[in-house]
This record gives sequence, C-alpha cells and structure tokens, in this order.
Amino acid sequence: MKHFLTLASAYLISAWALHAANLSLVHDGLEVDAGSLGKFIVEYPTFSDAQQKPVHKLVERKAAGKSVTIKYEDGAQVEMAVGQGGQVTMTMSSIPSDVKHFDFQMQIPIAYNQGGSWKMGDKTGDFPKTKPASPHLFQGHAPSLNITNYEGKTLTIATPEFSFLQLADNREWNWAIFHFKSVTPYDASRNTVTLTITDAGPAGGAKAKPLVDSFGQSAREEWADKVKSVEELKADVAAEKKYYDGLQPPARDAFGGLPGSKEKLGLKGTGFFHVEKKGDRWVLVNPAGNAFFHLGLCGVNPNDDYTLVKGRESAYEWLPSPQGEFASVFRPDSGGTIVSFHLVNQIRKYGQPYGIESYTARMIERMRKWGFTSVGAFSESGEQARKAASFPTVSHLPLNFWEGIPRIAGIHETFDPFDEKTRALVQKNLANVLPGKANDPLIIGWYIVNEPIYEQIPHIVPTLNGSHACKLRFVQWVEEKYKNIAAFNTAWGTNATSFGALTDVGLAMQTDAAKQDAIAFASVFLDEYMKLVCENTRKHDPNHMIIGSRLQPGTISHEWISRVMGKYVDVMSFNYYTYGLDTGFLKRIYEWTGGKPMFLSEFFWSSPKDSGLEGGRDVNSQQERGLAYRNYVEQGAALGFVLGIEWFTLVDQSVTGRWFSGFDGERSNSGVISVADRPWKGMLEEVMKTNYNIYKVYLGEKAPFVWDDARFKVK
Repeated sequence: MKHFLTLASAYLISAWALHAANLSLVHDGLEVDAGSLGKFIVEYPTFSDAQQKPVHKLVERKAAGKSVTIKYEDGAQVEMAVGQGGQVTMTMSSIPSDVKHFDFQMQIPIAYNQGGSWKMGDKTGDFPKTKPASPHLFQGHAPSLNITNYEGKTLTIATPEFSFLQLADNREWNWAIFHFKSVTPYDASRNTVTLTITDAGPAGGAKAKPLVDSFGQSAREEWADKVKSVEELKADVAAEKKYYDGLQPPARDAFGGLPGSKEKLGLKGTGFFHVEKKGDRWVLVNPAGNAFFHLGLCGVNPNDDYTLVKGRESAYEWLPSPQGEFASVFRPDSGGTIVSFHLVNQIRKYGQPYGIESYTARMIERMRKWGFTSVGAFSESGEQARKAASFPTVSHLPLNFWEGIPRIAGIHETFDPFDEKTRALVQKNLANVLPGKANDPLIIGWYIVNEPIYEQIPHIVPTLNGSHACKLRFVQWVEEKYKNIAAFNTAWGTNATSFGALTDVGLAMQTDAAKQDAIAFASVFLDEYMKLVCENTRKHDPNHMIIGSRLQPGTISHEWISRVMGKYVDVMSFNYYTYGLDTGFLKRIYEWTGGKPMFLSEFFWSSPKDSGLEGGRDVNSQQERGLAYRNYVEQGAALGFVLGIEWFTLVDQSVTGRWFSGFDGERSNSGVISVADRPWKGMLEEVMKTNYNIYKVYLGEKAPFVWDDARFKVK
C-alpha cells in the first residue's frame, strides 16, 4: 500500500495514543508497518505534467539505511529520509520544467471492508462490503486520510497543502483492493516537503467486535450454509457420506484417463505423462497411454487456510490452545501463532488429530467423486496417500528463495542466470532433488517458479550496478553491438566516457533504440535462464515434462517472453484470471510459443454474498461460480491446445487472510469446500457437469458450454 506527503503538522486524534508507525525504505517505496492495521507501501513519488500524464520514469533507487536516492529520466532526483516521529523528508532537485505535480499512491487491503472506515477532511464513510455503484469513495481537496480498522485503530496520513486526494474501490476494475492517490502541485520554490505517518489505538480502549466466529467463519455475515454448532459439524459426517455415495463419476483408468483412448487415438504408453499431437489437436497422455485432461485443484493440503492470530487476538470469538486436543491445527514451527480453523473443524467433525496422509486420502476420495483428476500446485505433502490412490500431481522445481536461490530486487521471482554462485546453487538443488523423483509415474511435470515478472527484466537490469553479473553481461552485450562508445551514446542519449563507465551507472531507457536494446537483452537473459534450468532438469530427470512458470496475463502477453519460453518448455502454464475466456488471446500466445500446448494453471471466482469472504472476481452465487467454471474450462478444452486447468483452491482462504502475508493476506471464497469442511454444493453441481464430460469436449466430440451472461462475453 502507499502513503503520502505532509507538511510537518500531523493530524491529531483527540484522546488517542498517537505514535509514529514503523517506517523503512524498501525497493518499491516507503514501507509502513502499523501492526494489526496492516503493512503498507508508499510507492516512491512519480511526476506528471499539466494534464496529469506521467513523465520522467523512475530509473534507479539507492537505499542506505533510513535514506534513499531516487533518480528519474532526464536527471530529476529525489532524496527521501526517515526521521523521528513518523516524519519523512523529501527533497527534489533538477526537476524538469514540464513537471507540474508529484503523485503518490497507496493500496489498502480489501479486509478494511470488515468493519473499517475512512475520513478525509470533513467527509467520512465505511469501506463498502460489496462493490459500490460508483468506484470513487472520495475525490477532492483534504488535509489528510485516516483509515480505521475493525478494532478502532487508525492510521493517519497528512498531505501537503493544495493536494487533491482520491479514494477508490478497485473492484470496479476486477481488483479487490481500495486505492488511495494524492496529487500535489509542484512548487519549485518549495522543493522540500515532509511526510508524517502516525497510528493510534481505539479511544478509551474500546473492545472490538470479533471478525471471526469459533468455526473460523465470518462473525459479521450470515448465509444459508453457515455452521452454527459442533453438533452440526458432527452430523455432517453421515450427511456427507450419503452425498458422496450418491455421486457417480464416469469410469476412468488407473491414472484418471479415458479408458480405450490409447487404441482409439493411437497413443503411446511410455510409463510417464507426455504430450502427443494428433492432427491439429494436442493430447496429454498418461503413463498408461490414455488421453488425460488435467483437472486439478491447487492447495490439496492445509496452506491458504492457515492465518496469523498473534497480535490480533481480538478478531476471534475463540482460539484453540496449542496444547491438547487442537495441538495439530497450528502450523509447525509457528510457536502457536498460526492456526487453521479448517483443521479445527476436521478434528471436531471426525474426532481425530490432523495428519497429512489421512487428510490427503480423504480429499482425493472427494476430488474423484467431483470428477477432478489430479492435484494442482502448492500441494507437495501427502505423497504416500497420493501414491496409494494412484492420483497424479504436478510438482515444483527446488528453485525457491527459501531453497537458497536468490532473487534480483525489482524482478519478482527471478534469479540472475549469469551469476556463477547462483548457477551453482541451481545445479546443486536440481541434482539433489530430481533423481529421487525421476521414476515417479504420478508426476505430470515440473513448474519452474510461480508468477515471475519477467517483463521487468528490461526495466531493471540496465539500472543495476556492477555487483550484479547480469549488469556486467549487459554492458558486454551493448559493447559487442555498438563497438564504440560514441555510437552507444548516440543511440541511448547518454554521454558515457567508456563502456566500463556504464557498469555502475543506472541507465534510463529514454530513446526508442534504448528500449529496443533493453528488450533484446532481456531475451538473452531469459534464454540463458531457461537454458540453465531446463538443461539441468532434463539431465537429472529425463522422464517428466517442464510445464513453465505459471505466468500472469501481464507477463505472458509479452511476445518476447512467450517466444523464449516456447523454445524450452513442454507445456506453457498460464495463471489466467478473467471473466470471459479470450480464446483469441490464447491462440496468439500459442502461436508465439511455436505451438506449445498450455495449462490454465490458476483461476477462481468468489461469491461474497453466501460465503462471508471477499477477493477475486465476484459472482452472485455458488451456482454462478460453477457456471463460470464450466464456461472457462470447456471453452479452453475445446481449443485443441489447452491440456488442463487448476482451480485455486481446495479450501477457502481464512477470513483473516493467508498466514504468510501477516495481517494483509488474501481472504477469498476460493475453495470448493468451506472452512467448516462443507462442499459448496451449488458450485460443484455445475462443476461436475463439465468434469464428467470433459473428454467429449477435449476430443472435439461435443461443443463446449457457453454461459449466456454479459460479464463472460469477450468484446
């Protein structure tokens, strides 16, 4: 989230204990840690012209403790320093004449619609529970923004004189956050301003109304299927047995594939998952040689339903004790601070402590009844249960930062392929892990990383210094291209004395030639990255497919990224969140990759009205979630190159957000079952229509379902 400039005067909250928020300067801006109010990012300032169009992009930031130097195109510079009392001074210099405003932006978590409110000047309001008719909650001049959470705690951000403030609900644009923006006229005679950020506790120590009931459900919302008692949970055991016994999925082979399709389509049984092209249609083939469509669920193990409780105990009507009956519901090594109410309800329901193997076995049995064929991403545990059930899974290469592979600041989930230490770590991790997995027939393929932002490579690498191997390789690359520094200076609009002088200088892409060079080198970077990963993966595991990096739309839509990855992967993976499926867009990606097949590896819709949860793309009911699923999956399967999907997730996220995001985590109705372990039957009734008949659509024997709803029509 983002926070804003003030003159030295802080907005005082009478009778409340004001104190400075914990401030630090990080890569993306000023980080504000306000405890249970949340953690925010005030992005570094941007400049705009008289029409408020952005000018002079940020090209470099150099942080040193409590200060940072920010450089922009055309020589503009800002010095920011964190001082006492929540004050941050900002000094601007060498500002070009076309700069008329400086702007700040801040994101506010959607969780503030759980009893939160705002104040701007003399205007106040509640953060709306559902998307309002107008996205703009406030637009106008005001001295400050106050945001108050469900506890009555308040974060105050005062702004300079004459600032125009805007508070918006970004659900209007399919992004479940609130957004704050401050626009201040630039005055060259006053080039230093002060930002002061404070927070305060509730007046008189007022006790908050809990957000979460004793079953982990929203305490502030009601819906038809909400659990009211432990007796209801226990009664669910018999009721759900009857429900699952009544489901009759079609016959599948031992790996979930279509029986008889090996002979009918002339497919090969290699003992491992692989792809074959039959005419103009790609087919994913399982170890038995039959056609297989990857109908996966992400998170088939407790993960997103864990939540951090320490520091916001007042949010809960009741919390389990880390000792005794519920000891197993706490995340290991959390010291009793991170809990899963989903596991609490499993223990109440079945009378047994949580164990990953029994949990996974139970979930696989359910998934098969619903017609799902495999386990999706983020489901590494429960291996013995999956093997006993012969239930396929995707897996992840050991390339995460917690597995020792460092990232480049500013390029999300991306490591430096030119750095020798990093290369050695990549090779070591793959050599240590893959041989033990290479002969497992249940592994569909390997994901590389999750949602890297490769499109930042051309923007970030030129701004780095010589401590980064990729910057040294970039300087070498431009020297090889231009031969002499004069030619480079002409192309890039610089005045460097030598190529060596470029090493520790942040280079801005101010010319078309510079932009083209940066993208061209980014292709070299990504090619080296993919080559390193894929050659070493296949060296230690020749049997399993490489299924890409679960790219987001903003990444995969860059042609150069799709082309480079298409050279190396067996299957592209695309985390495609949308309403209507843009088949033209998918076909374009398919062409860019050289005709590589694809997984649509992450998506979901939520129904806040009957779940008490927010986030994601909203629909009006559980049945509509199922209709959206049918529309998406069947239209994808009919394309001839989409080989599978992964719904995110098995279990709903926690009301108070995912554990690893502290107080600000996602809290969506993403699951096919609730925190109370109840299946969302209205959704699943529609899902099963698609899952049970997927092979007819997949093989072109049946037209795909099309939902006649305006939100799901691609314009």
